[in-house]
Amino acid sequence: MNKHLSKLLIATLLLSVFTFVDSYAQEKRAQTTMKFLSAPLSARATGMGDAVTAVETGSMGIFYNPAALGFQESLFDVSMGNVSWIADIDYQYAALTFRPRNGLYGVFGLSMMSTNYGEMTETVRQDSELGYQILGTFSPSAFAFGVTYAKAISNQFSVGGNVRYAELDLANAITARSTSEPDGFSRERFKADTFTIDFGVLFKTGFESLNFAMSLRNYSREISYIRDTQELPLTFRIGLAMDILDLTSVNQDLHRLIVSVDANRPRDYYEQLMIGAEYTFANRIHLRSGYVFPSDEQDFSFGVGVSQGIADRYGIKADFSHSAFGNFSNVNRLSIQLSF
Repeated sequence: MNKHLSKLLIATLLLSVFTFVDSYAQEKRAQTTMKFLSAPLSARATGMGDAVTAVETGSMGIFYNPAALGFQESLFDVSMGNVSWIADIDYQYAALTFRPRNGLYGVFGLSMMSTNYGEMTETVRQDSELGYQILGTFSPSAFAFGVTYAKAISNQFSVGGNVRYAELDLANAITARSTSEPDGFSRERFKADTFTIDFGVLFKTGFESLNFAMSLRNYSREISYIRDTQELPLTFRIGLAMDILDLTSVNQDLHRLIVSVDANRPRDYYEQLMIGAEYTFANRIHLRSGYVFPSDEQDFSFGVGVSQGIADRYGIKADFSHSAFGNFSNVNRLSIQLSF
Protein backbone atom coordinates (compact mmCIF):
# COMPACT_ATOMS: atom_id res chain seq x y z
CA MET A 1 0.00 0.00 0.00
CA ASN A 2 2.85 2.39 0.85
CA LYS A 3 4.31 1.76 -2.59
CA HIS A 4 1.09 2.75 -4.35
CA LEU A 5 0.64 5.75 -2.05
CA SER A 6 4.15 6.99 -2.87
CA LYS A 7 3.50 6.73 -6.60
CA LEU A 8 0.20 8.56 -6.27
CA LEU A 9 1.87 11.30 -4.23
CA ILE A 10 4.66 11.69 -6.78
CA ALA A 11 2.19 11.94 -9.66
CA THR A 12 0.16 14.57 -7.79
CA LEU A 13 3.25 16.61 -6.95
CA LEU A 14 4.57 16.51 -10.50
CA LEU A 15 1.22 17.51 -11.96
CA SER A 16 0.98 20.41 -9.51
CA VAL A 17 4.51 21.61 -10.24
CA PHE A 18 4.10 21.34 -14.02
CA THR A 19 0.90 23.37 -13.78
CA PHE A 20 2.60 25.94 -11.54
CA VAL A 21 5.67 26.33 -13.72
CA ASP A 22 3.64 26.52 -16.91
CA SER A 23 1.48 29.27 -15.46
CA TYR A 24 4.56 31.28 -14.46
CA ALA A 25 6.56 30.66 -17.63
CA GLN A 26 7.39 33.94 -19.33
CA GLU A 27 9.52 34.85 -22.30
CA LYS A 28 11.88 37.08 -20.31
CA ARG A 29 15.54 36.51 -21.06
CA ALA A 30 18.18 37.83 -18.64
CA GLN A 31 15.58 39.90 -16.79
CA THR A 32 15.66 38.49 -13.27
CA THR A 33 17.38 39.84 -10.18
CA MET A 34 19.31 38.15 -7.36
CA LYS A 35 20.96 35.80 -9.82
CA PHE A 36 23.44 34.80 -7.13
CA LEU A 37 20.72 32.53 -5.71
CA SER A 38 21.02 30.21 -8.71
CA ALA A 39 24.81 30.25 -8.96
CA PRO A 40 26.32 26.77 -9.50
CA LEU A 41 28.39 26.28 -6.34
CA SER A 42 29.48 22.72 -5.60
CA ALA A 43 32.70 21.47 -7.19
CA ARG A 44 31.24 17.96 -7.34
CA ALA A 45 28.01 19.12 -8.96
CA THR A 46 29.61 21.44 -11.50
CA GLY A 47 32.16 18.78 -12.38
CA MET A 48 29.11 16.78 -13.51
CA GLY A 49 27.62 19.66 -15.47
CA ASP A 50 25.35 20.52 -12.52
CA ALA A 51 23.21 17.45 -13.35
CA VAL A 52 22.71 16.35 -9.73
CA THR A 53 18.99 16.79 -9.05
CA ALA A 54 18.63 13.01 -8.63
CA VAL A 55 22.04 12.44 -7.01
CA GLU A 56 22.49 12.12 -3.24
CA THR A 57 25.02 14.85 -2.52
CA GLY A 58 24.91 15.21 1.27
CA SER A 59 24.51 18.67 2.79
CA MET A 60 25.36 20.26 -0.56
CA GLY A 61 21.91 19.13 -1.70
CA ILE A 62 20.54 22.19 0.11
CA PHE A 63 21.63 24.22 -2.93
CA TYR A 64 20.30 21.74 -5.51
CA ASN A 65 17.54 19.43 -4.30
CA PRO A 66 16.80 19.42 -0.55
CA ALA A 67 14.87 16.14 -0.88
CA ALA A 68 18.19 14.29 -1.34
CA LEU A 69 18.96 15.03 2.32
CA GLY A 70 16.19 12.66 3.36
CA PHE A 71 18.48 9.67 2.73
CA GLN A 72 21.46 11.06 4.65
CA GLU A 73 23.08 8.35 6.81
CA SER A 74 25.51 10.33 8.98
CA LEU A 75 24.56 12.30 12.07
CA PHE A 76 26.15 15.50 10.74
CA ASP A 77 27.23 16.55 7.28
CA VAL A 78 29.09 19.81 6.58
CA SER A 79 29.95 21.37 3.21
CA MET A 80 31.83 24.56 2.42
CA GLY A 81 33.61 26.06 -0.52
CA ASN A 82 34.60 28.96 -2.74
CA VAL A 83 33.83 29.82 -6.35
CA SER A 84 36.00 32.15 -8.44
CA TRP A 85 33.30 33.24 -10.89
CA ILE A 86 33.60 35.28 -14.07
CA ALA A 87 34.14 39.07 -13.93
CA ASP A 88 36.08 38.73 -10.64
CA ILE A 89 32.95 37.73 -8.71
CA ASP A 90 33.54 35.43 -5.72
CA TYR A 91 31.04 33.21 -3.91
CA GLN A 92 31.55 31.70 -0.48
CA TYR A 93 29.10 29.19 0.95
CA ALA A 94 28.56 26.65 3.72
CA ALA A 95 25.87 24.14 4.67
CA LEU A 96 25.25 21.98 7.75
CA THR A 97 22.75 19.15 8.10
CA PHE A 98 21.74 17.23 11.24
CA ARG A 99 19.96 13.84 11.34
CA PRO A 100 18.86 13.10 14.93
CA ARG A 101 17.61 9.69 16.09
CA ASN A 102 18.65 7.95 12.87
CA GLY A 103 16.28 10.06 10.82
CA LEU A 104 13.21 9.50 13.00
CA TYR A 105 12.47 13.23 12.92
CA GLY A 106 13.90 13.86 9.47
CA VAL A 107 16.96 15.92 8.56
CA PHE A 108 17.46 19.56 9.53
CA GLY A 109 19.80 21.97 7.80
CA LEU A 110 21.31 25.45 7.82
CA SER A 111 23.01 27.23 4.94
CA MET A 112 24.61 30.52 4.02
CA MET A 113 26.18 32.06 0.97
CA SER A 114 27.72 35.45 0.27
CA THR A 115 28.73 37.21 -2.92
CA ASN A 116 31.55 39.67 -3.41
CA TYR A 117 31.20 41.60 -6.68
CA GLY A 118 34.45 43.47 -6.17
CA GLU A 119 34.98 47.17 -6.76
CA MET A 120 33.26 48.93 -9.65
CA THR A 121 33.94 52.37 -11.05
CA GLU A 122 31.29 54.97 -10.32
CA THR A 123 30.68 57.49 -13.11
CA VAL A 124 28.24 60.27 -13.94
CA ARG A 125 27.44 61.84 -17.29
CA GLN A 126 29.40 64.99 -18.07
CA ASP A 127 29.79 67.32 -21.07
CA SER A 128 33.45 66.64 -21.72
CA GLU A 129 35.70 64.80 -24.13
CA LEU A 130 35.10 61.53 -22.28
CA GLY A 131 31.40 62.17 -21.83
CA TYR A 132 31.51 61.14 -18.19
CA GLN A 133 33.19 61.91 -14.88
CA ILE A 134 34.76 59.28 -12.61
CA LEU A 135 33.68 59.73 -9.01
CA GLY A 136 35.35 56.74 -7.36
CA THR A 137 34.37 53.15 -6.72
CA PHE A 138 31.54 51.23 -5.10
CA SER A 139 31.15 47.61 -3.97
CA PRO A 140 27.81 45.77 -4.34
CA SER A 141 27.25 42.68 -2.20
CA ALA A 142 24.69 39.96 -1.59
CA PHE A 143 24.03 37.19 0.92
CA ALA A 144 21.47 34.55 1.85
CA PHE A 145 20.74 32.47 4.95
CA GLY A 146 18.43 29.48 4.98
CA VAL A 147 16.86 26.68 7.01
CA THR A 148 16.08 23.27 5.55
CA TYR A 149 14.00 20.24 6.39
CA ALA A 150 13.88 16.88 4.59
CA LYS A 151 12.21 13.59 5.38
CA ALA A 152 12.33 10.11 3.88
CA ILE A 153 8.68 9.09 3.84
CA SER A 154 9.65 5.55 2.85
CA ASN A 155 12.86 3.77 1.87
CA GLN A 156 12.18 4.94 -1.71
CA PHE A 157 10.66 8.41 -1.45
CA SER A 158 11.78 11.63 0.22
CA VAL A 159 10.69 15.27 0.24
CA GLY A 160 12.51 18.41 1.31
CA GLY A 161 12.35 22.18 1.32
CA ASN A 162 14.33 25.34 2.08
CA VAL A 163 13.30 28.76 3.28
CA ARG A 164 15.95 31.41 2.66
CA TYR A 165 16.31 35.08 3.46
CA ALA A 166 18.17 36.88 0.65
CA GLU A 167 19.47 40.43 0.39
CA LEU A 168 21.08 42.31 -2.51
CA ASP A 169 22.82 45.62 -1.74
CA LEU A 170 23.73 47.73 -4.78
CA ALA A 171 25.30 50.41 -2.55
CA ASN A 172 24.68 54.16 -2.76
CA ALA A 173 23.80 55.57 -6.16
CA ILE A 174 23.46 59.10 -7.49
CA THR A 175 19.86 60.21 -7.90
CA ALA A 176 20.31 63.92 -8.72
CA ARG A 177 22.69 66.85 -8.63
CA SER A 178 22.59 68.79 -5.38
CA THR A 179 24.35 71.96 -4.33
CA SER A 180 23.85 71.08 -0.67
CA GLU A 181 25.96 67.93 -0.82
CA PRO A 182 29.80 68.03 -0.51
CA ASP A 183 30.40 66.27 -3.84
CA GLY A 184 27.50 67.98 -5.59
CA PHE A 185 25.27 64.88 -5.80
CA SER A 186 22.44 63.47 -3.73
CA ARG A 187 22.49 59.70 -3.22
CA GLU A 188 20.15 56.90 -2.25
CA ARG A 189 20.77 53.39 -0.94
CA PHE A 190 19.51 50.73 -3.34
CA LYS A 191 18.92 47.56 -1.34
CA ALA A 192 16.25 44.86 -1.54
CA ASP A 193 15.49 41.70 0.41
CA THR A 194 12.99 38.86 0.30
CA PHE A 195 12.28 35.29 1.41
CA THR A 196 12.56 32.45 -1.08
CA ILE A 197 11.26 28.87 -1.04
CA ASP A 198 12.85 25.76 -2.57
CA PHE A 199 11.12 22.39 -2.78
CA GLY A 200 12.08 18.96 -4.08
CA VAL A 201 11.24 15.26 -4.20
CA LEU A 202 13.44 12.23 -4.84
CA PHE A 203 12.19 8.76 -5.76
CA LYS A 204 14.27 5.58 -5.80
CA THR A 205 12.50 3.64 -8.52
CA GLY A 206 13.58 0.19 -7.37
CA PHE A 207 15.16 -0.59 -10.75
CA GLU A 208 18.79 -1.09 -9.76
CA SER A 209 20.04 2.33 -8.49
CA LEU A 210 17.88 4.45 -10.79
CA ASN A 211 16.71 7.67 -9.09
CA PHE A 212 14.11 10.13 -10.34
CA ALA A 213 13.82 13.62 -8.84
CA MET A 214 12.51 17.11 -9.34
CA SER A 215 13.16 20.46 -7.68
CA LEU A 216 11.69 23.94 -7.72
CA ARG A 217 14.04 26.73 -6.60
CA ASN A 218 13.81 30.43 -5.82
CA TYR A 219 10.06 30.86 -5.61
CA SER A 220 9.43 34.32 -4.18
CA ARG A 221 7.42 37.50 -4.44
CA GLU A 222 8.70 40.17 -6.79
CA ILE A 223 10.99 42.82 -5.36
CA SER A 224 11.51 46.48 -6.22
CA TYR A 225 14.18 49.12 -5.58
CA ILE A 226 12.15 52.22 -6.45
CA ARG A 227 9.12 51.66 -8.70
CA ASP A 228 9.55 48.79 -11.16
CA THR A 229 9.27 45.27 -9.79
CA GLN A 230 11.66 42.44 -10.67
CA GLU A 231 11.33 38.68 -10.50
CA LEU A 232 13.74 36.19 -8.99
CA PRO A 233 15.35 33.37 -11.04
CA LEU A 234 12.66 30.72 -10.52
CA THR A 235 14.01 27.37 -11.77
CA PHE A 236 12.39 23.97 -12.28
CA ARG A 237 14.40 20.78 -12.84
CA ILE A 238 13.70 17.12 -13.45
CA GLY A 239 16.53 14.61 -13.17
CA LEU A 240 17.48 10.97 -13.56
CA ALA A 241 20.61 9.31 -12.16
CA MET A 242 21.93 5.77 -12.05
CA ASP A 243 25.11 3.78 -11.49
CA ILE A 244 25.17 2.13 -14.91
CA LEU A 245 27.63 -0.50 -13.69
CA ASP A 246 24.61 -2.06 -11.98
CA LEU A 247 23.87 -3.53 -15.40
CA THR A 248 27.25 -5.25 -15.59
CA SER A 249 29.21 -7.82 -13.59
CA VAL A 250 31.92 -5.32 -12.64
CA ASN A 251 33.01 -5.37 -8.99
CA GLN A 252 31.12 -2.39 -7.58
CA ASP A 253 33.20 -2.34 -4.41
CA LEU A 254 35.97 -1.02 -6.65
CA HIS A 255 34.15 0.74 -9.48
CA ARG A 256 31.08 2.97 -9.76
CA LEU A 257 29.95 5.06 -12.71
CA ILE A 258 27.04 7.40 -12.04
CA VAL A 259 25.43 8.92 -15.13
CA SER A 260 22.92 11.69 -14.59
CA VAL A 261 20.68 13.81 -16.80
CA ASP A 262 18.79 16.98 -15.80
CA ALA A 263 16.20 18.91 -17.77
CA ASN A 264 16.38 22.52 -16.62
CA ARG A 265 13.72 25.18 -17.12
CA PRO A 266 14.82 28.57 -15.76
CA ARG A 267 12.61 31.64 -15.80
CA ASP A 268 15.16 33.84 -17.59
CA TYR A 269 16.83 31.51 -20.08
CA TYR A 270 15.98 28.83 -22.60
CA GLU A 271 15.36 25.24 -21.54
CA GLN A 272 18.60 23.33 -21.01
CA LEU A 273 19.78 19.72 -20.89
CA MET A 274 22.55 18.89 -18.44
CA ILE A 275 24.50 15.64 -18.71
CA GLY A 276 27.08 14.46 -16.18
CA ALA A 277 29.13 11.44 -15.18
CA GLU A 278 31.16 10.48 -12.11
CA TYR A 279 33.55 7.54 -12.01
CA THR A 280 34.65 6.38 -8.55
CA PHE A 281 37.49 3.98 -7.82
CA ALA A 282 37.57 2.16 -4.47
CA ASN A 283 35.44 4.89 -2.87
CA ARG A 284 38.57 7.06 -2.87
CA ILE A 285 39.16 8.67 -6.26
CA HIS A 286 36.44 10.49 -8.23
CA LEU A 287 36.69 11.65 -11.83
CA ARG A 288 33.89 13.75 -13.32
CA SER A 289 32.77 15.41 -16.51
CA GLY A 290 29.67 17.27 -17.62
CA TYR A 291 28.12 19.31 -20.40
CA VAL A 292 25.28 21.85 -20.55
CA PHE A 293 23.42 22.87 -23.70
CA PRO A 294 22.27 25.20 -25.04
CA SER A 295 24.62 27.67 -23.39
CA ASP A 296 26.01 30.97 -24.67
CA GLU A 297 29.46 30.57 -23.13
CA GLN A 298 29.73 27.54 -20.86
CA ASP A 299 31.47 24.54 -22.39
CA PHE A 300 32.59 21.21 -20.91
CA SER A 301 33.24 20.89 -17.19
CA PHE A 302 35.72 18.56 -15.54
CA GLY A 303 36.33 17.63 -11.93
CA VAL A 304 38.30 15.48 -9.56
CA GLY A 305 37.77 14.51 -5.95
CA VAL A 306 39.32 12.43 -3.18
CA SER A 307 37.51 10.79 -0.26
CA GLN A 308 38.79 9.23 2.94
CA GLY A 309 36.88 7.39 5.64
CA ILE A 310 38.15 7.44 9.21
CA ALA A 311 37.29 4.74 11.76
CA ASP A 312 34.06 3.87 9.91
CA ARG A 313 32.41 6.90 11.50
CA TYR A 314 33.97 9.93 9.88
CA GLY A 315 34.49 10.93 6.29
CA ILE A 316 36.23 13.76 4.48
CA LYS A 317 36.01 14.68 0.83
CA ALA A 318 37.76 17.38 -1.20
CA ASP A 319 36.56 18.26 -4.70
CA PHE A 320 37.81 20.52 -7.47
CA SER A 321 36.16 21.44 -10.77
CA HIS A 322 37.07 23.47 -13.81
CA SER A 323 34.55 24.94 -16.25
CA ALA A 324 35.38 26.59 -19.57
CA PHE A 325 33.46 29.81 -20.26
CA GLY A 326 34.40 30.83 -23.81
CA ASN A 327 35.11 34.56 -24.00
CA PHE A 328 35.12 34.86 -20.22
CA SER A 329 37.75 33.58 -17.83
CA ASN A 330 37.48 29.93 -16.84
CA VAL A 331 35.78 29.13 -13.54
CA ASN A 332 37.41 27.06 -10.78
CA ARG A 333 35.64 25.72 -7.70
CA LEU A 334 36.88 24.06 -4.53
CA SER A 335 34.62 22.26 -2.05
CA ILE A 336 35.24 20.38 1.20
CA GLN A 337 32.73 18.03 2.79
CA LEU A 338 32.84 16.38 6.22
CA SER A 339 30.51 13.71 7.61
CA PHE A 340 30.44 12.24 11.12
